[in-house]
Amino acid sequence: MQIFDSLTQQTWFITLIPPLMVLIELLAIASAFHALRHVRTSQAAVAWVIGLVTIPFLVLPMYWVFARHRFEGYREAIRTVGERHVQSVASVRRELVTDANIRSTSLNTPLEYLADVLDTPLCDNNSFELLIDGAVFFDSLLTRIQAAQRYVYLEFYILRDDVIGNKLADALIACANKGVVVRLLYDEVGCLRLSGKYIDRLVSAGVDVRAFNTRQGFVNRFQINFRNHRKLVVIDGEMAWVGGLNVGDEYLGISAGKTRWRDTAVQIQGDLARKVQAVFAGDYYWAARTDLPEANWYTESAQNTTAGSAAVCATGPADQRPRATMMFASTAATAKHRLWISTPYLVPDDALMVALSMARARGVDVRLLIPSVADQWSVFLAGYYYEQELAEVGIPVYRYRGGCLHQKCVLVDDDLVLIGSTNFDNRSLYLNFELMVAIAEPKLIAEVAEMLEQDFAESPCSNSAGETLRPWFARVGTAIARLFSPVL
Repeated sequence: MQIFDSLTQQTWFITLIPPLMVLIELLAIASAFHALRHVRTSQAAVAWVIGLVTIPFLVLPMYWVFARHRFEGYREAIRTVGERHVQSVASVRRELVTDANIRSTSLNTPLEYLADVLDTPLCDNNSFELLIDGAVFFDSLLTRIQAAQRYVYLEFYILRDDVIGNKLADALIACANKGVVVRLLYDEVGCLRLSGKYIDRLVSAGVDVRAFNTRQGFVNRFQINFRNHRKLVVIDGEMAWVGGLNVGDEYLGISAGKTRWRDTAVQIQGDLARKVQAVFAGDYYWAARTDLPEANWYTESAQNTTAGSAAVCATGPADQRPRATMMFASTAATAKHRLWISTPYLVPDDALMVALSMARARGVDVRLLIPSVADQWSVFLAGYYYEQELAEVGIPVYRYRGGCLHQKCVLVDDDLVLIGSTNFDNRSLYLNFELMVAIAEPKLIAEVAEMLEQDFAESPCSNSAGETLRPWFARVGTAIARLFSPVL
């Protein structure tokens, strides 16, 4: 009897195989037609179609996890909240958006050009402080958190349960204990290793902790490929911090087994802080589906100067346009003398390669600074390919030797600087929620120029014409990594 049951089960299983294969093939063909209509570039569409038709068992699940570049529901979440909190959502839109396809500036400066390209409003009456590396950043942040009066908003891609992570937790708990509203957003993928104990400690003390869960809703159920990569802090609607630093001991050089991470942020005081607050509000609406009742949207800065002109550049997969690419391309288009870019990852899309080439063809001093220490090997190897591409059009690439370079910074002439979280790769350009601040303040620009000059002085050029950059096996790895650059 047992032998008969076993044979019956085997026969049943064998009988199911052909229709299952047919079903998978039909789904793969349907997905191939979907790819032809919806995948962002023709090259990627061809790659997905070939994979779906030839090896559907492997490629079909990959396609539905990794192929989408548009994030569904984010703007709808804000609209839903807006139905209940009209005044607050109107404030967010006022802070972040100008009318599309309508010139709102005179286009006389790189900042005005950028603001019009991104449909983001300009903002005066600000002062800035450049924060180079972790010790200065965390000292500034913790000191100001202790002085918060009404609320503290924080948003990070990665939080670690380590020395600096617990110092931050202590400061937030102390704020909550004295009646200050504390709200913390973190990315669920970036904080995958964060202990539940760390979160429970904050929640027990009254801190409002939320994961920016990109898998909300049926349409996004399998979309683990999207991330919220923003790093920002807002205190009382009057001060803000934006940069590339996460919360971890590696930024202080005290993480066991890790090299020191080199990064940069900017402390903002003035009206621009409310625009950074508006970015947090949009992300909080998605995570919590509710308002920020304590948020201050109306207090004007006590300063009376236009020296601190700036704009917020918030980009992400909910955008209707490729705004992150447009942001970088606009800096290349307006540069007259120099365009210096510091980025951890060098995997630009075709539009940015053309923009950089055009700037160099006009005689602009275009140069890039990237790490010599790998953070993610696939992206690191792909960067070697683009190094060679840039060398062919006369653009030098320098590799930083003073640690693991993580800063995201752009300097345009003596007129504009961008600091924030956006990398020079496909993920930041199309798949991540990112934040940069564009600042046209002479003192800050001079400080950034001095910082980058020192960074370049410590970094040898790695793509000189005719040089063999690496051994043959590394070149093979580079070629393979480059094939996956659209999803890196």
